Amino acid sequence: KNVYPIYAEISPSGTCNHRCTYCALDFMEYQLRFLDKGLLKDRLSEMASLGLKSIMYAGEGEPLLHKDIGDIINHTKKAGIDVALTTNGVLLKEDLIESALEDITWIKVSINGGTRETYAKIHRAPPRDFDMVIKNMSYAVKVKRDKGYASTLGMQLILLPENWHEAILLAQLARDIGMQYLVI
Repeated sequence: KNVYPIYAEISPSGTCNHRCTYCALDFMEYQLRFLDKGLLKDRLSEMASLGLKSIMYAGEGEPLLHKDIGDIINHTKKAGIDVALTTNGVLLKEDLIESALEDITWIKVSINGGTRETYAKIHRAPPRDFDMVIKNMSYAVKVKRDKGYASTLGMQLILLPENWHEAILLAQLARDIGMQYLVI
């Protein structure tokens, strides 16, 4: 008899807005490609009917670069599949939080520094992206609290020689803005 998976990881985007120093995609090369929304939604409905219980959008690239990610998230939940999201959080803007947070079981934001400078060095991104991530996650906490959503919000730090000394700073910042966990 056929046995179907209960969990899947899907990369809606093959590209990223950061070039993190530890990421294997620098070796594999990013590809400017995005999953077709209609085909993905059809497959999501099919996978749900076959027993898929949860999906994490993450993987090869930044999932929030997909222009239809909000609609994809909403469809995933409507199909009966729990939604998780691993992201660098820069594009987790207010409109996406407003339209999709209710349907997301958990969000894990990769933030690999406790200061703008270390973050920018490791993510190979502008220092302002650090501020944007903090702003976006703070807003997600507010919306979650105000609307009573059950979403779990957290952060992840990959411990590196360049950031080990800032782990406590990030832990304090995560606590102060209302994150529910920090993975190190």
